[in-house]
Amino acid sequence: MLQHLLTAVGILSIATDAQTQPRRRCAYGDDCWPDIQTWNDFNATVGGRLIRSVPSAAVCHTERYNADKCTVAKESWLDSFWRTNQTGAYSATVWEMGKTGQCFINASVSAPCDQGRVPYYMVRAASVEDIQASVKFASEKDLLLVTKNTGHDHLGRSSGKGSFGIWTHNLKGIEFHDSFVPQDAPANATGIPAVTLQAGEQWFDVYEAAAKKGVLVVGGSARTVGAAGGYVLGGGHSPFAHYYGLAADNLLEVSIVSADGGHRVLNAYTDPEYFWAIRGGGGSAWGVVTSVTYKTHPVPQNLIIGLVQLNATNTSSMKRVIAESVKLLPAITEAGYIGYGAIENGFAAIMLKPNSTIADFNQTFAPFFNLSRLPGIQGGVTAYPSTWDGYVKAFLRDPNIGTNIQDTSRLLTTEVIQEKAEQLAEFIVDNKQGAGFNFIGKVNNGERDHTAVHDVWKHSHGLLSVSVDWADTATDSEKQEKRHQAVQLSKQLTEIVGAEGGTYVNEANPYEPDWQNVFWGRKYDRLLAIKQRVDPTQLFVCNRCVGTDIVIQP
Repeated sequence: MLQHLLTAVGILSIATDAQTQPRRRCAYGDDCWPDIQTWNDFNATVGGRLIRSVPSAAVCHTERYNADKCTVAKESWLDSFWRTNQTGAYSATVWEMGKTGQCFINASVSAPCDQGRVPYYMVRAASVEDIQASVKFASEKDLLLVTKNTGHDHLGRSSGKGSFGIWTHNLKGIEFHDSFVPQDAPANATGIPAVTLQAGEQWFDVYEAAAKKGVLVVGGSARTVGAAGGYVLGGGHSPFAHYYGLAADNLLEVSIVSADGGHRVLNAYTDPEYFWAIRGGGGSAWGVVTSVTYKTHPVPQNLIIGLVQLNATNTSSMKRVIAESVKLLPAITEAGYIGYGAIENGFAAIMLKPNSTIADFNQTFAPFFNLSRLPGIQGGVTAYPSTWDGYVKAFLRDPNIGTNIQDTSRLLTTEVIQEKAEQLAEFIVDNKQGAGFNFIGKVNNGERDHTAVHDVWKHSHGLLSVSVDWADTATDSEKQEKRHQAVQLSKQLTEIVGAEGGTYVNEANPYEPDWQNVFWGRKYDRLLAIKQRVDPTQLFVCNRCVGTDIVIQP
């Protein structure tokens, strides 16, 4: 199965943003950090749900050693379900450790286990009131505040050295509506089918509930990602985005605890600008989401799943087959096919089209059949009809977790594909071990102007991603070299796609040099104005978030 190439890596440092002046927020170890009595008093206001959070490997080290729990941790280290259920675990362990922290799962019991970037305290929120109390406490004490749901964030936004965290993972609930009308909508507004998800719901549970209800919810292919957090706030691509748009396009309403501690309902009527910003303006920057309401859609009667596997036997053949495959992306995506691609020895992809036929696939992918006959190319193209259960088994997988990996990415527009396919192929072959397409598709852009998602989505046919990674045993200098390599990859991609190019913020480089433009383009200034209104004290700050003064350096 071709999987998303997921990211993560980095360290926290403070740098000056053009729009803000940096300031120090209170963190563990600072003189301003509340004393134990203050924490005890606060704990009473949240029903005793304040947790001393630690890295996921802490149970395998001296201070917190527990033989049984250590065995489970080692056996479950790459299990995304296990990791999302741990307070201090993150999809990419580098967001636990940061630059120099050490708490490795395979190290000796006596080896160091640092706190790293894991929040020192977290509230295991069980209600909206818990979140409100936590936000107000963080504001009063000027604490470095982070929000964590499942810990899949690619840019390190849900962890922070010495921070205080709110953990929303345990807020569960799924409610379907036959006729949903947003709050404060006109009296003559027509209701539509929808589903409301509490903050901690994950896609695997949402899909199971939706299947029982007989509806489709536009979401991602990574099962354990949260359905009501950073995924949708960053836009949220999906195997059904060609027909129904991004997840953010399907968002009808959001409940959120804002910087003043108030619990607000946001939609196109209550606060259109705030709602616009939520739909693509990035996770962790706008408040703590407590629930979301999505449109639902009919389940496809059938699906066609296609597989492309074109392996090259030499470098020149590989460059040619990649360039020619990239040139074909607009045709197959305009025809309604969506999927994911991998590049290791050539070009491979798994593609999907609902309510289609094998004949349609064969006609659309005929040029790929022709590529399989090129000199130095082995493999072929095939397709099969599938049921919804077959789709679930083929497409829904868990992300690459428990490792040190970081992506750099760009969306590829028609113009870039037509003019730069050979240059892209050269770039890909030079970085083939970490290259792939985290998304192949032409998105329905009917809602694009009503969301903060980058306009480049209007013209793109795929998300090209290149990753770097390293082992836990890598030296500090080796890690830094990899991080600087990621920055250089971003610069190379900018040279190819142009300064006006953009990317999908959820699968971006956490060290992206020109992040405001690459993440949001012309929409950044509007986002910044909204941020200054709804969070004037910058309580919600995070790496490369709108209006932030936290910018992780490599």
